[in-house]
Amino acid sequence: MNKTLVVGTTLLVAAAVYVLQPLLFPARGGALTLYCSVDQDQSQPVVAAYRAASGKAVDLVGETEANRSVGITKRLEAEREHPVADVLWANEIMNTVALADLGVFAPMPKDLVEAFPERWRDPKGRFVSFAGRARILLVNTKLLPDPTTWPTSVADLLDPRFGAEGKRAAVARPLNGTTYAHAVALLTRDAAQGQAFWTAVAARAASGDVQVVPGNGAVMRLVSDASNGVAWGVTDTDDARVPLERGDPVAVVYPDQGDGQPGTLVLPNTVAIVKGGDLPADAEAFLRWLLSKENEGRLAAGPIANIPLRDDVTAPAHVKRPGKDFRAMDVDWAAVGRNRDRWGGFLAGLFQAK
Repeated sequence: MNKTLVVGTTLLVAAAVYVLQPLLFPARGGALTLYCSVDQDQSQPVVAAYRAASGKAVDLVGETEANRSVGITKRLEAEREHPVADVLWANEIMNTVALADLGVFAPMPKDLVEAFPERWRDPKGRFVSFAGRARILLVNTKLLPDPTTWPTSVADLLDPRFGAEGKRAAVARPLNGTTYAHAVALLTRDAAQGQAFWTAVAARAASGDVQVVPGNGAVMRLVSDASNGVAWGVTDTDDARVPLERGDPVAVVYPDQGDGQPGTLVLPNTVAIVKGGDLPADAEAFLRWLLSKENEGRLAAGPIANIPLRDDVTAPAHVKRPGKDFRAMDVDWAAVGRNRDRWGGFLAGLFQAK
């Protein structure tokens, strides 16, 4: 290539970057920038309470259920060289592990990490897990009035009893959010068994026996309305609280509690300080407030009904605790994070909307 052309092209590119830099990497103000994949109707009151308590400004950047976790994650990956966020508050752990492995986060204060049980700690101290949700089965008690006929396992998505009209099952498409994390956890636990399971679920969806929908909220809405003919579905405890609070004819089953079964998957929220953020001191102050026992108790008592991961945090009776009220699945989250991208193509091939 002509040397003059190369130099000229380089100068044009440099000039374009200089001109566009304020748009690509806008100047930061004095507000803490919080990237948050928690539902905005749940996260906004928490952030508002922090603003009122601290007098500090917080810019909350959220996302929709349809691109749950993926949108925020991709932004953080793309912004590694030019960080925009100061803090990540994620509604699950798998993507947080993957981001930590990419070097997105600064080390957390040691005392914050060690305030939580070892089972829920990141061994490298890059993020903190808190305020979990369980992956549960939501049952419509009008369609299934006899508790002895209720599903007891996530594997019951394959039970032919639940394929007949008026007794179908539902699950969110396992391509994003907590359902994708759940899918990857099962595939990481046993790849052959996981592939066989999700392939069979897709086949039942194609035949109409299982209804596959965009998100966990959609599963909850289907199960809550008996006229839909969906007798039960897999969703999260925070979604289940909505129909329970309304008094809808629904019940919650914590799945896979029998001998030889893996236990109920618990997905904690996670928080981390973004490396290179403009306001590291403000980021730490926000995390100390968010991770306080008082705030974790408020998250449990509120509409989110998060599960405290510390035994000495007070929670209402309807918030069931792992190790006390149900057995939680043992998960190697470091391995799940490493496998985050491994199974995306496989699951998309089965469930991507045609």
